[in-house]
Amino acid sequence: MAFTSTRLKSGQISPLGLAALAIGIMSPALGLFALWGPMEAATGPIVPLVFIASAALALPTALSYAYLNKEAPSAGAASTWLWRAISPASGYLAGLTMTAYFIFAAIAQPLLFGIFFQNLLALFGIAVDGIWILILAVPLVTVPVMWLAYRGAQASTRFTVALMTVESAVVVLLSLTIIYTQSSIPGGVSLQPFNPMAATEGFKGFWTAMLLGILAFSGFDVVSTAAEETHAPSEYLPKVILLTIVGIALFWALNAWAFTLGMPHELVVQYAEHGDTVAAPLAARFWGWGKAFVILSAISGIFAVYVASALGASRIMFAMARHGLLPNPLARLDADSRVPKVALHALFAMVFAGDIIAIFTLRNGLAAFTWWAIATSRYKVLPNLLIPLSGATLTLYVMYQAFFVTLWNNGFETGRSVVYFCLVLLASLVALVSIIGRWWPKHLHGPAPLEAQEGESPEVIVET
Repeated sequence: MAFTSTRLKSGQISPLGLAALAIGIMSPALGLFALWGPMEAATGPIVPLVFIASAALALPTALSYAYLNKEAPSAGAASTWLWRAISPASGYLAGLTMTAYFIFAAIAQPLLFGIFFQNLLALFGIAVDGIWILILAVPLVTVPVMWLAYRGAQASTRFTVALMTVESAVVVLLSLTIIYTQSSIPGGVSLQPFNPMAATEGFKGFWTAMLLGILAFSGFDVVSTAAEETHAPSEYLPKVILLTIVGIALFWALNAWAFTLGMPHELVVQYAEHGDTVAAPLAARFWGWGKAFVILSAISGIFAVYVASALGASRIMFAMARHGLLPNPLARLDADSRVPKVALHALFAMVFAGDIIAIFTLRNGLAAFTWWAIATSRYKVLPNLLIPLSGATLTLYVMYQAFFVTLWNNGFETGRSVVYFCLVLLASLVALVSIIGRWWPKHLHGPAPLEAQEGESPEVIVET
């Protein structure tokens, strides 16, 4: 091992690659296939309206991220800005919560892959059920993602662009098929899914669905973590953030409208209650065996989200370790590719551990995915609360209704246990920041750990 002053490899992510990261982590297809069914089961056939409301909630934060990235682009995003504007301790805490968010997002993807993998096998007459197929799914999806992640950001973003194009095309074709078929039925096409009065589960159901809507729009700021590896970040980052939020909101609302027209609400509820995704049965109603394309597009979306989450988590872990705020080995870079491989090792180890524990504890793939997905949504709160105040006020109210009130009343297994876990973890991160500030205060001085300029980077370990 040799010590040198270095950075991540710059200029390897194009504007299209940035868009792929932002859209990829939200995933056009997966956002519908994974969340449309549970959202409709929770609130009734008004999911397009929920997506629009969730986008309106996300927009103030997106505007602030766009402005701040224009004025002070940084791989640390909220962590760096808070380090500068308020205190190093608040920036450090934000960095830890950002890391937790991306780790949780990565953990959730193999669980969702397992559900769609079961659907794919069933399509070919292979009846598989139980936890062992879910366990097998974890390495099946993780090994290819590891191969891409270790090759570098450029390979990861190119792969994400290809996946994003394919999955979006499949969603649009399915929606057009549904609308064309329903148009031949009297009253088969209407704007009722945009009518708030169509909600069947009242105020509580709406906020439960909003929790999943918030999850759908979480992660757009992953592009900020690529600031050190992209060209002209102050020019392209703001544009990508705003176009992503507006574009994907329209995409989800319009396609969710078609999906809602395509299946009776009662069937959606039945599938959700049995822990099944609704996307495959919906596609089977209109495409027959063509539903295989929907399953494969959902799987491609999972890969895209997984790749983006791995990139975001590993870059933040590396940068904080480079500054001495996480264990030093996480700051090691590969000598040739300048990829933080040790940070990636740590991330994938946590993915395997988190998935196996969730599978054996809950013994249900959808329940395990939902558990980590809700935890992901919870740990997106801190950056959203702090930037800006307007977005914070709305987010606080929604998270209180959808997270604390709703989950607390949903029983222990997939309700209160998530609340307990997230609160304990947040308290642990606050305690860690306090300990660092008291016993190693030198680490909370100087520039933010995620904004080192060329020629000013701290010493890191490069594997040779």
